[in-house]
Formats: sequence, structure tokens, C-alpha cells
Amino acid sequence: MRGTFFLLATLFIGGVDRASALSQCSLREEEFYQDPAMHTMPFDLGYGPQEFRAYKQPDVSTFYRERPGDRRAQVPAFNGFAFKIVNMSPNRVKYFWDPGHGPGSPMSSIGPWDSAGTASFPTHKFYLTPFDDETKIIARFVCTPPQAVYYYDPITVEGDEEATQANLDALSQHDFDRYQAHSDSREFNKQYYEFTGREYLSTFPRNTAIHKIWPADYFGQEHWVTSEEVHFVDLPEESELKLPSTVGRDRRLKDGERFLEKYRSPEPYMNMTMKVLSWSTTAGDNREEARHDIRETRTSLNTWVYREKDLIIDAIYRRAADLLRIDEALLRPRSAGEVPEMKNTRGLAEALQLVHYEVGQEYTAHHDFGYAPFDRKDQPARFATLLLYLNEGMVGGETQFPRWANAE
Repeated sequence: MRGTFFLLATLFIGGVDRASALSQCSLREEEFYQDPAMHTMPFDLGYGPQEFRAYKQPDVSTFYRERPGDRRAQVPAFNGFAFKIVNMSPNRVKYFWDPGHGPGSPMSSIGPWDSAGTASFPTHKFYLTPFDDETKIIARFVCTPPQAVYYYDPITVEGDEEATQANLDALSQHDFDRYQAHSDSREFNKQYYEFTGREYLSTFPRNTAIHKIWPADYFGQEHWVTSEEVHFVDLPEESELKLPSTVGRDRRLKDGERFLEKYRSPEPYMNMTMKVLSWSTTAGDNREEARHDIRETRTSLNTWVYREKDLIIDAIYRRAADLLRIDEALLRPRSAGEVPEMKNTRGLAEALQLVHYEVGQEYTAHHDFGYAPFDRKDQPARFATLLLYLNEGMVGGETQFPRWANAE
């Protein structure tokens, strides 16, 4: 085997849950929301006591269905983590990685009141400059765990209330409201960390995520789900692959209906079983040399395959919707009013990404998520990544989640 192909389907938070009516699964509706790791967190931002449902990492022994304290979590060699900079100013800035000698490497620009981030390591350094003057450094940051969120705040002058007030007075009402919102989010993050032991990477407040997440409470835990989108056993003629319509509402299927029936397996449905294998936080490569090597982040080959390409790709999206327990209409453009709960008609999924790895190729440490614009109250971000391997009998290679939090 010289190379490996796989597909990635990435979905964004938002929308409503409504899987295919004939798709069944091993959990009742309410069981998706009974997460024992969610706890009520009291907090106060100066407007009175409030409550928030927060995730607290369970004792590692519970992943093995043992009593808390029976096992100790091992520490992975990899120590990378998320690094986020929040621009608490009305001006666009540029941010750079600082190699410690010579000019820095440009990362991106950050708009007024927005944020940006990357995957980084302890002691890595970054700095900011005005957007139009890369020679003037206005702030420096050093990655210092467990802190993951860093703030550029030129408004508050520590120890000088008069200067701080002057800066606040100079803001327009529009900018003042945004500065206050960031200040509240920053205070929430502080209280969230005290309660959970981890930072709140999003901007508070945000709308509650409403997609389902399959429970992963212990290793070996299994769930099953059925789908009418059974496998193809013969390849249809090219002339038969075209979608009968690209208009949203016309693409809905009736219960029991599916395209290209005669080319499929005769079973009325297929069963997909999911099994919990490990537990991890967000990070990337666990090899120590990754901290020091200068190398390309991505050496694999990739292209994009859109759902509208043909009916076989369309079937993959429908099967993925059943697996993730959401309405397939959310994974494509929709007709106006087709899903009344949605404010727009855009699809929530990216095109399928077809990736090919030759021997020695890789995609190094990275996160699959990013940071949403500040003004988006639902804070849309990548919600889930579904990987579909297209090869069998593979030898070598791996998909690695190196920030594992297991006891072995």
C-alpha cells in the first residue's frame, strides 16, 4: 500500500436536530443531554448571580468504569495547546510568531474586537503591531500554560484610573459596548477557569449548542444507529448520477425512498456501530522534535468534493446526517422556509475533503476549529469532523490525538 485516501466532512454549530424519520438509534432523545460531566456553575459579572452549565473533566478512573481515585492519569509527552489572542481595541492589528531573532513570521491580522489563534507550545512568543506599521510592536505575549486566552487591552491602563477613563471616553458608544462585552467575557473566563480548571475558548455569552453529541463516558462504550442509505454494490451509469434537482425543497426524500435503488445492497437499512476508544483534549503532534523542526505543516494532497457532484456523494451526506442525528437539509442549501427555525438557507457543512497521503506525508499539529467573529452571538465554529477511510488493509500511518487523558 503506497498511499491512503480518506474523506473529511466538517460541520458547523447551529440549526435544528431532525434526523431521517426511519433512522433509529440506541439512545432516547433525552439521553443525549444527560452528560454526568456537566455541572451547574454559579457566576457573577456584576449584574447579579447567574448560572451556567459547564463541563468538568471527570476522574480518569471513570473512563475505565472504576471508582474515582483507582487510577491516575498519565501525562502525554506532547505539551501543545490552544493559543488565542483577543483584540480589545477598535483598531485592526497584525500578529506575528516571534522566533527570538530577526523579524517575526506573520500569522494573520485581527480585526477590531475580534480574535485569532493557533496551536502552540509553552514558551513560544508572539507580538502585535498596528495593521499599517509592522515595525512598531504594541504588545508581546509568551505562551504560559495553563493560560490559553490572551488579551490585548490598550484601553485599561493599570494603576492609572484617569488615563483609563480618558481612553473609555474616547470610544464611541458602539465601541464602548464591545469593550464592555469583552471585559465581561474576560471575567467569565476567569470564573470558568476557577470552576473547571480549563479556560473558556469561546466568547461569552453564546447561544447554547443544539446539535447532539454521542456520549463518550467510558472506554468500550458503544452506540448504534441505522440508515436507509445502504452501500452501493454496482456503479451506476454516468447519465444516472446527476441530481434530479439542486433546489432545496425538491431534494427531500419521502420515508422509504432513496436514489439509485437498483445499484444498492438489498437490505432495507444499514447499521453503524460507534465505540469509544480514547479520550483527548485539543492539540496535535506529540513528537518532541515537532517543537523545533521547521517543516511544512501539510504535505498531503487534498481536493474538495461537493455534495451536488452526484447522487453517490449525496448519499454519503445523508448517511452522515443519520449518524450525527441531524436533518440532512442542514448539510445543503435549503429553500426559503424549508427549515423555519433557521434564519438563513446556507448549508452548515463544508464540502467533503478528499485527502491522499503518500508514504512519509503528513498533516502536523493543528486544531480543526477556529474562532468566530465577535458579533456572531451563536459563535459558529466547527462542531464535528467525520473521517471516512477509503482504503482497507492499510499498513503504517495513523490519525493521532496526542493530548490523550488516559491512565495508560
